[in-house]
Amino acid sequence: MKFANFAFLIVIGLLAACSDSGGKSHAGNSSPPGNSSSSSSSSSSSSGVAQNPDPVEMQAVGPLNTGTSSAPVTVYFDLDANTVLNLTEEEAAENADWDIAFRRTKVYLNSGAEVPVQAYAMGNNADFFDSEGKAVVSRFVNATPESELEDFTAVTGDEIPADTAFATDTAELIIGGKFYHYDFTTHVVTAAADRYFVVFSDGNYSRIRVKDLTTAGRTFASITLGAALQDVARGDSVFTEEVDIVLDAVACTGNLYVDLDEQKPVAEADAWDIYFPCVTVGANTGAGFELHIAADATAIEDDDYEGIDGTLHNFYGFVTDRTQALFFDDHPWYQYNLENNHQFYSRYQVYLIKTAEGIHKLQITSYYDASGASGQYHFRYQRL
Repeated sequence: MKFANFAFLIVIGLLAACSDSGGKSHAGNSSPPGNSSSSSSSSSSSSGVAQNPDPVEMQAVGPLNTGTSSAPVTVYFDLDANTVLNLTEEEAAENADWDIAFRRTKVYLNSGAEVPVQAYAMGNNADFFDSEGKAVVSRFVNATPESELEDFTAVTGDEIPADTAFATDTAELIIGGKFYHYDFTTHVVTAAADRYFVVFSDGNYSRIRVKDLTTAGRTFASITLGAALQDVARGDSVFTEEVDIVLDAVACTGNLYVDLDEQKPVAEADAWDIYFPCVTVGANTGAGFELHIAADATAIEDDDYEGIDGTLHNFYGFVTDRTQALFFDDHPWYQYNLENNHQFYSRYQVYLIKTAEGIHKLQITSYYDASGASGQYHFRYQRL
């Protein structure tokens, strides 16, 4: 039995939670990061955050163990206190003290704090790429923390850009409202029938799209889904023929659930995989303009796949109902597989991380420990 992904709404509520002071409490469990120590005093600055009048000593942190690809671990770090915070994901959602988090190759900013943590990429590593934007392999392979230290030390408070240049992580639904088009001139809503999604649920894959829909005011009166099943247990390696699933949403009294294995509408108590919320807008009751997947399901936007190779499942990028657009995805810290060795090489990019209490420059220097184990972050940072 599936349950609606109310966690999305809960997390959004938690992310909006404020601390009493607007700053950090530094409460809760914490642990020292290893090779680092810091002390600071703060004063107000024109940028809207507290800053030290003088830079503090550079901190070298690591290794921070983010687990393995099969058992990843999220490490939450408080730059202002130079401390690892021992938090669960649920605790982190309502905690304003952590600034940056690491989970295997992913890096997260605390966008849910009352003053969201923001970042800016300095673009110091232009020589790591040629004029066509291709990685210069020798530059990456031969780079070391020592050779790239000068790029880090060269960044000073004089180079802090305007507030508008900083960005943070944002969240969106994997499908959400991507299944329809809205004409801002005619105000007509039509199905995005050429936009496909693959949902992985109960061990099977389903390729779905919205083929047709009708509206009643600002709700959907009817929705026709196209769904093609790849039954893994049956041995399917490709999607079977598409089946139409018609949902009548007029005067609905509850969410509209669909079982993709059975390819039919079902009740909330059944083993459903996706749902449209039932909403009332003005005089009309019908389906809302969002499509959700179950809490234990994942999905991707389709890339014209004929089928999904289950042995490569982890490489397709399946995500849960709520996804994040991450700053560090747009400004990656690494280059991968330059010598066909599946290694991650640091770009030695210098980032500015803006917290409620100051601005720090940060440079990720390694993803490995002394034994070569991956997921072991090393970075250096300094308050400006």
